[in-house]
Amino acid sequence: MFCSISLVSLAIALGFASLGLWMVLPFAGLELGLLGYALWRCARRSQVREVISIHGGEIAVQRGCRMPEETTCLQRGWARVELARPTYRGYPSRLLIRSHGREVEVGGCLNEAERRRLAEDLRHWVNLLPASLSAA
Repeated sequence: MFCSISLVSLAIALGFASLGLWMVLPFAGLELGLLGYALWRCARRSQVREVISIHGGEIAVQRGCRMPEETTCLQRGWARVELARPTYRGYPSRLLIRSHGREVEVGGCLNEAERRRLAEDLRHWVNLLPASLSAA
């Protein structure tokens, strides 16, 4: 897609340059550079993934493309899973995990039904006692 847009844009720019309007070429190059950057940013954002791990008394939320770039750890015993209503009508809700005044949003790329299902699953797993505590 980017190649076909580039070919058309460069063909038009070269046509104008052949008529003596050579200043079109730098602007066409700038336009294609900005378009390429925007497409690269969109492709990179589509590869972001979130991994939520619950081990013992800790909840870890990791975000990144190929490897974790950001990790947030919260205490499980004080954690609350909250599906916050949107501030404005028509906007999506926010799924938050809160603990000790800190919060992390998860599931931002999910639709409403998926976000509600994830909230239910997280509430279940966060409130589930570890095997070592349930035996006591």
